[in-house]
Amino acid sequence: MRILGIDLGKRRIGLALGDTVSRIAIGLPTIINDRTVPDNIQSIIRSEKIQRLVVGLPKTLSGKSGDQAAYTQKWAQRLSELLGVEVVYEDERLSSRLAREGLVAIGQQLSKEDIDQAAAVLILQSYLDRNYGVD
Repeated sequence: MRILGIDLGKRRIGLALGDTVSRIAIGLPTIINDRTVPDNIQSIIRSEKIQRLVVGLPKTLSGKSGDQAAYTQKWAQRLSELLGVEVVYEDERLSSRLAREGLVAIGQQLSKEDIDQAAAVLILQSYLDRNYGVD
């Protein structure tokens, strides 16, 4: 099954592509969060034959859902209904921080787009590892 990972931000959306066979997430170009998002994601769904969206769910460090989590769930539900694709959520606590630290560790120049993409990869890889990892 082909899966699209999403790190939703107010300005940008990090994207990652993965599947249940290889169990590896790879980054896709970050997109701007504007009116074109449904069309942009629909284009990816068609070209990559995506069957599921894994959306990072921002929770507090204590594990509770706040305003940002409610915004994310409402956004993802609307997208799911509009595009006809299943949505599941993956805890994204600290994903952007871990992405930033990982990029610094390998000497990568830090752009906000790179951090968003790396966060989407971490979210999707976590989902793949948890659900389709080797027993």
